[in-house]
Amino acid sequence: MTQIRPRRVALVVLSAVLLTAVACSKDKKNSATTTTAAPTTTTSESTTTTVPLTKDAIVLAPDGLGAQLPFGQNAARSINLLIQALGPAEKNTPLPVAQACGATRRLQWGSFQALVNEVGATSGAGKPGLAGWFLGAPGAAQPFKTDKGISVGSTVAQLKAAYPEAVIARGEQGPGFNITLAKGIILGQLTLLTDAGKISNIQAGSYCGPG
Repeated sequence: MTQIRPRRVALVVLSAVLLTAVACSKDKKNSATTTTAAPTTTTSESTTTTVPLTKDAIVLAPDGLGAQLPFGQNAARSINLLIQALGPAEKNTPLPVAQACGATRRLQWGSFQALVNEVGATSGAGKPGLAGWFLGAPGAAQPFKTDKGISVGSTVAQLKAAYPEAVIARGEQGPGFNITLAKGIILGQLTLLTDAGKISNIQAGSYCGPG
C-alpha cells in the first residue's frame, strides 16, 4: 500500500497539469480579437458655374435670344442677364393688364426691346418668363443678328439667301417677311418687296408695340 500511494499522487498531479494546459489554450483562443475597419465614404459636392452673358452672345432666334435666354426662362433671371450684358435698360415700361401679347413688362436698349411676363403660370396672362424680342425700335442701333447674319438693314436678297424658306409678301402693315423654322417663327417688315428692299424691323415671340 505504501508503494501505490506515490503513483496515485503522481497521476493526480499530472492530470492537474494537463487540465491547466488545456484551459490556458482555450483562454488564448477565446482572447483572440477581430478588428474591423469602418468604411470611409468620400462625397464630392458638385458646383454650378453660371457663365456671364455678354453682348456678343445675344442671338436673334425664333425661340429666344440664344442658349442663355430661351423663351419661357424666369423673367427676373432674364432681366438680370440682359442688364449684365447691356447695362441698365433705357426704358423699363410696365404694360397694362391683359395685353394680347401676354407680357407684363417691356425693356428697351436703343433699338432693341425685350418683353417678359412676370406673372405666375396659373394666372392666365400668358406663358411666364421671357416672352419676346423686337429689333428696329426708334433708338440707337443695336448689332444683334440671327445665327445666319440677318438683322435690321439686311437686304431682301440677303434674307432669301440665308433663309430660302422665307415668305416675302405685303401684309396689313406693308411689305414684310415670315420665316418658319423648326423652333419657331421670325418675322418683320421691309422697305420694299424687291431684292433691293431692306429689313426695317425683325421680331420673334410675343410683342406689344410701339415699335
